[in-house]
Amino acid sequence: MAGVKPYELRTKNKEQLQSQLVDLKRELAELKVQKLSRPSLPKIKTVRRDIARVLTIINEQQREAVRQLYKGKKFQPKDLRPKKTRALRRALTKHEASKVTLKQRKREINFPQRKFAIKA
Repeated sequence: MAGVKPYELRTKNKEQLQSQLVDLKRELAELKVQKLSRPSLPKIKTVRRDIARVLTIINEQQREAVRQLYKGKKFQPKDLRPKKTRALRRALTKHEASKVTLKQRKREINFPQRKFAIKA
C-alpha cells in the first residue's frame, strides 16, 4: 500500500511524470467507481496522495527551470523573489543607504570629526 517516493519521482523527466499522473488519475476514477459498491476503500487515500506528490514534483521542476532562466538577469518574477516582510522589501539597499551627497562629502572632508584625548 506504499505510494510513490518523492526521490524516485525526481529522477524522472517531465513526460514520464505526466504519464504517471494520467495513470494515477485513471486509477482514482476506477477506485471511485468501486467505492459505490464497497463503503470503505482505503487505497483512495494513497492514490490521491500520490497524485499530489507527482503534481508537487512537476511544479518544483517547472519553478527550477524558470529560476535557471532568470538567473543573472536584472529582474525576476515576483513569485521567485524572496518574500521577507513588506518593510524589509521597501527598505533602502546597502548601496542606496551608503550614498552621500556632494555637499555632505565636502563637509566631511573640511570638518572632520575631532579626536580628544581623555585623561583618566
